[in-house]
Amino acid sequence: MIDARVLRDRQEAALGATDRLTSFAEEGSAAILVQTKADASYPTVAGAFYACSSLSVDGPETEGASAAFQADSSRLVYVYNLGTAVPPVGARLVAHSCGGRWLVRYDA
Repeated sequence: MIDARVLRDRQEAALGATDRLTSFAEEGSAAILVQTKADASYPTVAGAFYACSSLSVDGPETEGASAAFQADSSRLVYVYNLGTAVPPVGARLVAHSCGGRWLVRYDA
């Protein structure tokens, strides 16, 4: 029979390994394509949260082909702008996940 202490040590080691793997992504942070929109009152300063819709991209994957963007109106995402300029309504931005928040950088 395996000792309970040995099983507990193995479990703690496995949990520690899992925690180390989930603290960062080797491929980078999770990212989504968003489009800014006016939800209530659009911010007038750069360092603020902006209401956005997530976008999906469609189109033929051939060189020189154009893409079609489709906004998901059922989902509202708030992203914080780290940049120095206010993005215009309808701007397409790539938002990155960081610490449970979505962040973008928009500089004019």
